[in-house]
Amino acid sequence: MNTKLSTTGRITILLGKQQAETGQRISPRKLAEIAGVPKDFIYRLDAGTARHIDLDALARLCAALHCQPQDLLVWDTNHVESV
Repeated sequence: MNTKLSTTGRITILLGKQQAETGQRISPRKLAEIAGVPKDFIYRLDAGTARHIDLDALARLCAALHCQPQDLLVWDTNHVESV
């Protein structure tokens, strides 16, 4: 069984939690502006299609979301990849 690093939907979940706690809705576009990262990075990361992750951008994103990298990056042991 192969494993895969997954990010799918994690930003959406964290933005929802942040909205529930603060009452303030932040769009992915606004999050990109706050974190100082390209909006395409946010969309690719949340869609699970990011092939490379800039660690500095990840750190800025975590600071903006008040989270840790493990909140965004999930090790998926159920993923089976064809050879």
